[in-house]
Formats: sequence, structure tokens, C-alpha cells
Amino acid sequence: MKQYIFWVILLIAGLSSCQKMSELQPEILTDSLNHVPYLTIAQLRSGVADHHDIVYINDGLRSGTFQYDANDSTSQDDGSMTILSGSRRYKRVSTFVTLEMFGAKGDYNYITKAGSDDTGPIQKALNYCSKNGTEIRLLAGKKYLTRTLYLYKDSLKNPGYQAKPGRIKIIGQAGGIATGDLEPQGAGFVHVNNETANLIECIGFFSISSPATMGGQIDFENVNFMGGNKTTNVVYLEACQGQILFKNYTVQINNPTGNGITEVTTWETEHQNGLIRGQASGNGNWTGIGLNIKSNESEGQINMKVYSNVNVYKCGYGIRIGRRNASTGTIGPLNFVGGQVSLSDQHNMWLDGGTYNLVSTGQQFEGSRLNAILIDSDGANDLPRNIKFINPYFTGGGRIEDGSYDSYAVHIKDGVGVEFDSPLFNNLGNGIVFNKALTQGLVIRRPVVRTVRTYGASSGTFIDAYGSNVASNRLSLEDPVFNQAPATYISESALTAFLTTAAGGRLSIGNNATVVSCGMGAGTLQAAQILNFNNTAATTITNITGGQLFRELLLTFSNSLTTITNNSNIRLSGNTDFPTTSRSTLKLIWMGSYWQEISRS
Repeated sequence: MKQYIFWVILLIAGLSSCQKMSELQPEILTDSLNHVPYLTIAQLRSGVADHHDIVYINDGLRSGTFQYDANDSTSQDDGSMTILSGSRRYKRVSTFVTLEMFGAKGDYNYITKAGSDDTGPIQKALNYCSKNGTEIRLLAGKKYLTRTLYLYKDSLKNPGYQAKPGRIKIIGQAGGIATGDLEPQGAGFVHVNNETANLIECIGFFSISSPATMGGQIDFENVNFMGGNKTTNVVYLEACQGQILFKNYTVQINNPTGNGITEVTTWETEHQNGLIRGQASGNGNWTGIGLNIKSNESEGQINMKVYSNVNVYKCGYGIRIGRRNASTGTIGPLNFVGGQVSLSDQHNMWLDGGTYNLVSTGQQFEGSRLNAILIDSDGANDLPRNIKFINPYFTGGGRIEDGSYDSYAVHIKDGVGVEFDSPLFNNLGNGIVFNKALTQGLVIRRPVVRTVRTYGASSGTFIDAYGSNVASNRLSLEDPVFNQAPATYISESALTAFLTTAAGGRLSIGNNATVVSCGMGAGTLQAAQILNFNNTAATTITNITGGQLFRELLLTFSNSLTTITNNSNIRLSGNTDFPTTSRSTLKLIWMGSYWQEISRS
């Protein structure tokens, strides 16, 4: 019995020892689930995996799990997502990819300005993910030096892409450009120097009948883009439609003639919390555009764009929107919410021909060398239309201070339906200047002048105008507030425009006629509210035509040569005529068939 117990104990001990030894053996020798734990890509290609279905590749940042795909007999070995082992194809198992999986180094040093050229691996990743819908994640702090990256299919530039337009999503770990250089923690793309091209390029083809050619779905989040010394556009998008999103991004421009983000006939674009930064020093040498929105001559409408807290800093032109030299293509609706455009070498914002239904709410415009805002069609056959700035804040602007129209914070050269609602002007030299002949429906409502700098205090003008009055243009100014005044509040030229060209404005009568009209043109709104008489000889007014039912008319007089007669057309208090002096006023109301006096002074 004792001998039996001894052999049982020995057997149990032996089994336990075997179990412990098996736990110490390489899994490649013991796995019954077709799982091989650790191989390099080279070992997998050489056939070491044998019949195993799941393999873990241990190869630095290219490591990952690969699984045999029994249904695939055609895919090529790309060294990243598919590895060929004999006739077996192993596919990477991952819900996202990194550029390192495709061989990118991401070792660009923003201090030494040196690093590996990662163009090939990155383009491979873009081509793969555009087909498979896989998200690309940038590793923290990685900066990838690259030549042009293409987000579309082109037979010569990028034949490996799967479709004409975009469809890509890239997410970084942190934004990086503040007011200095790329910060160490910011992941992003850096364009090589001396390449006259774009860093990121996506070109579709506008076609209403074939919307697939316009596609898009481009999504960049927490990504930095840094241009080289000859970069044409850091990001260039053309004829792209559909869910284009830039979020928590930064763009750095290093070419004085290069642009930051250029959108050419694109649709459905949203920018959130972006910074576009150049290196302009304020001497006028920079001519590139930070945010450049324009037409590509197609009939496509550039619309449905939202720019929320987008900041453009030290560029040639901060933001330029318009048709340019194109004869077709409209640009709008566009919405800007918050954000700041500052220290531009030229204009902070230039709206030219074809721009329409642009609404800006709470934007700040700071310290541009020329106008903070220029509205000028630039020769296009369609004026800027329905432009509205709500609560904009102007500090500086027009710092060239040479007395020209460029020295005003706002210059409206032409446009239809331009409105500034409750603008605040701070640190002001000159405020707003406009062309009376070519500006239609201008409304400046409740502007506040807070402080003026030395130039404004000595010779500045808040509102000025030039060009000929056009009665139907209807220009108006409402309730300006001057907490500190420039030398000239409102020039005589601007005041005349506001009083004589708006419906309900002022007309001046000096032709010594006995019957005059208060009408300002066709239409029910075209009647003056103020009629000023400056006759050169003694004149008795017997009738005033052009009245509108129940609308009031104020008569003013520049001298004592005019008399208003009491008759069936004009019914005056006391049934007596109204002799005038240069200080007289007479207020009438049109009752449908005659004028009735309301008051006099």
C-alpha cells in the first residue's frame, strides 16, 4: 500500500513538473490555437509562421497583430498592412493605423530643421486609408518631413489613390503652433524647403451630374501643417464637397508669397479653433494669403462654410474671399464666428467680386498695415453682396497712416447690401471710407468710437466718402457714439451722402422754382424726409409734389429768400404764409391730397 502511494505521489509530481516546464517553453512549440507570438516581418515572409493563422509582429513601431485571410488570393505585399508568406496573406488587425506602420520616421527636428523624408510611407498610408476608411493617428510629438501629399487620384502624381477626391481622416495628439515655432508636443507635417508646390493637395472635379467626382469627407484634427520656404499653398483644396472638417489645427507659412489654406470652389467646409500664422513684420513685403477662398472658373457655388474661432496672424493678406479673375462662380453663404485677424502686411480681410451672404459675428481685426476690411470687387462682374458684420471689434487697422483710403480701418469701394451692426473702433486713426457712387444699401448702425491714437486725434476722420451721390443707393448712418473723437467725426461728403441718398434722406432745392418735389426716384420708399431750400432769388413755394401718405417732411432753409404759401396744397397754421430765415424749420405731413403743418420754429 505504501509503495502504491509512493508511485502516485511521484506521478503527480512528474505531471506538475511537466506542466511547469511547458509554461516555460516558447509558445511557438506549444500553441494549439494557431497563434505565434513573436516574429519579425522578414521571418513571417520566410514561412516561419507555417500554418498558424494569427501572428504578432515584433518590429518596433511597425509591430502589431496579423491574421491570415483565407479569402484573399490577390493582395500584394505592402510591408505594412498585408504580408505575403508563401501563398498565405496576413492582414494587420487594427481599428486605426499610424504612419510608422508604413515606415515613416517622423523624426524632423524643428530646431535643427533636419529629418528623414517620409513622403513615400505617408502617401502609402493615405492611399490605403482612402480605400479602407481607416483612421490615421499621429503619434505625440512626431513631425513628418515630406514633399507634396496627394488626397486624390491622378494618373501621374498619385495613381495609387482609390478615388478622385479626398475621404481621409487624420487625428494628431496635440496642436503646436502658438505665436512661436512648432512646439515639441505638436504632431504634424512639415514641407521640405525649396519645393515650389503644395504641402497637402486635394483636387476633385466639379460636376452636378456626377457628384462622386466632387466627394470629400476630409477630416484633420489636432494636426499642424508647416510650409517650406517656397510652399505655394500649405493646404490646397479644389472642387471638394462634403464634410470637410479642420479642427484644432495650426498652419505655419514660411514663404512670403505663399498661402496658408486655399479653398477653390469647395462646399460644406467647417473650421473649428484654427490658427494660420505667417512671419510678416509689417513692412509690406508679405503678399501671401492666410485663408484664401476663391472660384476656379467653374459654375460651382462655394457655399455652406463655417469658420469658428479661426485666427489668422501675420500674413500678407489675412483673409481674401472672392472670384478674382474668374468670370463665374459665386461664393456664399459664409459664416465667421469669433476669431481674430491681426498684423497683416496688407489687408486683414478683402472681400471681392462674387462674395455674397457673408455674416461675421464677433470677429476682431487688429493692427493691419492697410485696411482691416476692404470690400472691393477688384474688377469682377459681380459686386460683393449681402455682407454683414455684427459686433466687429477694430483695434488699429490702416496703420500706413498716409492719409489715403488705405489708412482707414474699413474701405468700401463697391458692394450691395453692406452692413456694420454695432462695430467698436479702438485705437483708431481713420474709421470708415466708402464710394458713394458704387456702394448700394450701406448701413452703419450704432458705431462706437472708443479711443483714438495720435494720428486720429490730430488729423483722423471717422467716416469719409468719395464719388458722386446716387439717390437710389440708400446709404444710412444710425446713432454713432463718440467716447473719444477723431479730428473729424463725419466728413461733409459722407454727411451729404447719408442725408441725400437714402430713402427718407435730404434733398437740396436751389432752382428758384415755385413747385418742387420731395421725390427721390421711383418706388414707394424714394421720398426725402428733409427738404432744404437754398434759392438764389426770392421764391414763393405753392406746392410740393412726391409726398407719401402720412409721411413727415421737414423743411429747412439756408437763407431768407424762400416763402412757403398757405393754400389748398399746403395748409399752414393761422392760414398765413410762412416767411423764412436761415434758422427756420417747418414740419409737414402728407394727408393724401395736401400737406398739413405739424410744427414750426
